[in-house]
Amino acid sequence: MRYELHDSRVLTWSLETHVTTHCNLRCAQCCPLSPHLPAWAVSPQALAEDLRRLSRVLKPNVFKLTGGEPFLHPDLPAVLDVVRASGLSEQVSVTTNGFLAQSAPDAVYERLDRMTLSFYTSAPLPERSIARITERCDRHGVHLTVKAIDRFQRITPDAPLASDAEVQDVFAKCWLKQRCHLVHQGRFYLCTRPPHVATVLAAEHPHLPSLAERDSVSLDEPDLLTRLLAYLERDAPLATCRHCLGSSGPWEPHAQLPRVRAAT
Repeated sequence: MRYELHDSRVLTWSLETHVTTHCNLRCAQCCPLSPHLPAWAVSPQALAEDLRRLSRVLKPNVFKLTGGEPFLHPDLPAVLDVVRASGLSEQVSVTTNGFLAQSAPDAVYERLDRMTLSFYTSAPLPERSIARITERCDRHGVHLTVKAIDRFQRITPDAPLASDAEVQDVFAKCWLKQRCHLVHQGRFYLCTRPPHVATVLAAEHPHLPSLAERDSVSLDEPDLLTRLLAYLERDAPLATCRHCLGSSGPWEPHAQLPRVRAAT
């Protein structure tokens, strides 16, 4: 993949940030591993600083607020305000399962351009809720896309990929590295997986290196544009790819994981 520059900024399709890492659903094979992560919400001030540095070298077509479930954030309007103020992208979008979006304050809808509503057959949103969200999007001029999802692609392998050839093949075929760029806690990632895979696998693989640092670019890099462009155009797989099937995994019916009961 090769990228174009405009006014010393790399042009990309999209950039996202995890507004939260936790979610009100527990989708099997969740790409950012939300069911297995502790609750966390981004600080608007920290995100503002990340976007200030990144906006000097990157120009995505759309900026996406994802999760987890973004509507679990305690102050989503404040997050949207810092995204708008950054000037990073003219289009601001949120991706949600919809259960909390229907009752969100008008201040959220007023700050959005787009909303992607993921309708999961394993946890279907009632039709009246979709109608309510549609009405609110129409009223505030938000472009709504409803994506019906009845299956998922297995993304986490049962064991690390055994050969370098397998890892290279996964990386070569994976579309996440073009469509799921992520800014998270002071670092830029080629996809949503590196910040969280090591966290989830730490107990099973105690000697796993810090994939979050190894497979990312720090926004403190002195020559961020050069470093970022080389990272985006790399041909070598990420270390995280050994623990990921990318877009090469088999398709299975969508499902929810059982709730974890607290110990008594």
